[in-house]
Amino acid sequence: MAGFEHLLDSCDVGDMLDDIASADPPAYLRRCFAEGCSSPSLSWTRVQQLALCAMVLDAIVNHQDYPVLEPELIADWRLHYAQDCRHMQEVAMLALQRAEESSRTHDPDAAAELSELELRLAPA
Repeated sequence: MAGFEHLLDSCDVGDMLDDIASADPPAYLRRCFAEGCSSPSLSWTRVQQLALCAMVLDAIVNHQDYPVLEPELIADWRLHYAQDCRHMQEVAMLALQRAEESSRTHDPDAAAELSELELRLAPA
């Protein structure tokens, strides 16, 4: 499985997970994806945030395991938020498409990882 090391290279995943956990996780993810779709441009930090939020969403709704995510936290979110998160996959994919476009010039390897995340979120 891809480690998404190019996407998460310079970010503090623990802090980002704490931010999600300290908010209402479905609302945080929804807001992140909506901002990713509507922002005129995406900074590298925003691209990383979108990628992590997509991983969290994929972990919750598709039971995908990511080594970088805290298994106990994700298991709890699966139990409590799976229903609320199922409806976010389409907007998440749109945000990832924008992130992929903006990161092609910054880091082509990260763009490929974003494409992989998008495929994982696509309906079967």
